[in-house]
Amino acid sequence: MILKSGEEKRREDKAMIQEFKWGGHSEESLQGKGNIFLTTQRLVLEKEVEGKTVTAFEFALKAVDEVRVKGFIGKVLLLKVVLKKIDSTIKGINFSGKKGFANLKIKVDDPKAYADEISFRSRKT
Repeated sequence: MILKSGEEKRREDKAMIQEFKWGGHSEESLQGKGNIFLTTQRLVLEKEVEGKTVTAFEFALKAVDEVRVKGFIGKVLLLKVVLKKIDSTIKGINFSGKKGFANLKIKVDDPKAYADEISFRSRKT
């Protein structure tokens, strides 16, 4: 992952995207294991596809409409993100003209730390 101008990396972990849904669709090509990066401006997930590292998805934190943590033992990070603000380099994935929201369910080591940081940085000013 390449940082953009003025951006700083806040967290980096292995992650499991358990669910990526929008408008009744489940986007399986964006699910699975990968490396997640939380910066001061974006959330990025990179994964291996046919031996190459690709950006499964990335979006500005300002595109996050809702963030929370769910579960007691196996806690997960839940995000509701403006669909048209999500970018992907995976072939056939393009949300630019779509309306509505994507719902993401992400398994990371410390979902509360991610939720707190995303909540703080996604505040509308």
